[in-house]
Amino acid sequence: MVTSDALAEARRRYRLHRERQIRAGTWRGLVDAEDARAHVRNMNRIWLISYEAVALAVGLNKSTVYHLMDGAPNRGLNPPAKISARASDAILAFTMDDLPDHVRINAVGSIRRLQALAAAGWPLTEIGARANADISRLSVIRSGEPPTVFVSMAQRIRCTFDELDTLNPLDYLPSRSVGYARSHATAQGWLPSKAWADAIDEPDVKPWQMVRCSHRTCIRGSKDERLLCDQHLERLKERGTLEGLRVMRNRKALIEDARFILATDPPIDPETEEIDRDRLAERLGTNWEALERTLLRAKISLDKLRESA
Repeated sequence: MVTSDALAEARRRYRLHRERQIRAGTWRGLVDAEDARAHVRNMNRIWLISYEAVALAVGLNKSTVYHLMDGAPNRGLNPPAKISARASDAILAFTMDDLPDHVRINAVGSIRRLQALAAAGWPLTEIGARANADISRLSVIRSGEPPTVFVSMAQRIRCTFDELDTLNPLDYLPSRSVGYARSHATAQGWLPSKAWADAIDEPDVKPWQMVRCSHRTCIRGSKDERLLCDQHLERLKERGTLEGLRVMRNRKALIEDARFILATDPPIDPETEEIDRDRLAERLGTNWEALERTLLRAKISLDKLRESA
């Protein structure tokens, strides 16, 4: 229990700290709480990290984090619009690596990494040796059985994955071992690392969802390691080649593709800091005049299209 004397002392120290920072011109006071709230929400969604674990890792009272996320429903208070700069900085700097080794987190990223290494041809014995991890435990994780893993194990798997994913196993291991690992991975339906792009830890991401179709200006999601979408895979099956294939879209599809580019990687003119219309049209496989006519017929301006993206 905090006594009144201790509380008064804490307030005095805070007041002195604040006055010193004001005199030094470094006082930031309160800042927008939404960035910190979104970060905690993502940590919980991706890694299954509790609010209490976040609070402990960043040195805040757990009630502070609970109030940031949920407000105080029993008192009719909504989540705060602003929080102290100190709390915001501590939360935004927090990563999974700041958790104690014994904390359990989502195993999705660890499972995908181990399966991707197998798909590349790395046997579990080699992975275990490099990760200094028990092979039987790695096998259980790779099977997708446990929903969570210890932070220490996830870190070892990630470091080993980062090391091996850039190497060719045939340069280090007998071809027989590599071939067996690949065959086993294929039989299990395990996917290569490129299927997840940069979202290997994202539990809601589907394989190849973040990988764009490689056919010229197509922006649909890739389907498999050939890096083609469903439509272009079907065309390849029918024709045997994609050479000379023109990009065909109706008005709605063209506008949706333009909206996707504006939302994900808009071409910006560095001089005007506005959308480079010609580059946008080029990426869509057309020219600005044709794209402008399409927008006019749909009664939507480029600015409105960008806002809606």
